[in-house]
Amino acid sequence: MRKLILACLPFIFFSCSTVEKITDNTTLIDDLISNEWVLESLNGGPVNADDYMKGLPSLLFKEDGGMQGSTGCNSFSGKFALGDELKLDPGAMTKMNCPGTGELDFLNALQSSTSIDVVKDDLVLKNAADELLRFTPAND
Repeated sequence: MRKLILACLPFIFFSCSTVEKITDNTTLIDDLISNEWVLESLNGGPVNADDYMKGLPSLLFKEDGGMQGSTGCNSFSGKFALGDELKLDPGAMTKMNCPGTGELDFLNALQSSTSIDVVKDDLVLKNAADELLRFTPAND
């Protein structure tokens, strides 16, 4: 009996840690899909709506792993995945000619993001070293 219990301990341990990770992602997904997110800062600096043709860039996450949003000029519809590393794919995008570098800077930061977190009601996307994007809920 003692050998059976000892043999089962690794399975019990790994099962519990897996459930906790899934629970953490479920909580994060609930936070993500509960709002439309509007860009507040890009690469550590504030953003100005006047720099974007159609207002500030935004993101909307869907429970099925889809996402859509605006670059401040063009609209996009793609996918996201949470795991060891965040993966964001803007997917299909309208092709309007956009003045300035705001759209390109936003898309580069979005695709360079490897982690995501909700901090004091803000959505924060980072790479290994830096905060790249910070969003606030649209309904605030």
